[in-house]
Amino acid sequence: MEVVDKRKQSFVERIKSHPFAKKLAGIKNLKIMIVAVIIAIGLIIYSGVGDFQPSEVTYMDDEETRLATTLSQIEGVGEVKTMITRNGDEISGVLVIAEGAENISVMLKLLDATSTAMGVDKSIVEVYQME
Repeated sequence: MEVVDKRKQSFVERIKSHPFAKKLAGIKNLKIMIVAVIIAIGLIIYSGVGDFQPSEVTYMDDEETRLATTLSQIEGVGEVKTMITRNGDEISGVLVIAEGAENISVMLKLLDATSTAMGVDKSIVEVYQME
């Protein structure tokens, strides 16, 4: 009389009995190869992360670019960079950094022009001199 074990195999036993697992078990130095692959993957990931350096280039959206282009046309103003901050759909702040803004007259012209162009109160517009 033959005894048949009808219990389900555990997950680990099923993996051990799989033909692919049996082939892997026959490979000499398998553990060393696995460790080498893990180290290689780690080095690849580390090398990609280590090269990241924040960009010094700033990007302006279309509205900011349009405003900067318009403001740079004012007499006494050179290069202009702008940033518009929104709270939902409402403009909550406008930053203008411009060459020539060290001159108080130019700074006031930039403040007035920005306020008018954006349709905002002057209290949320800041104008600074560019380095």
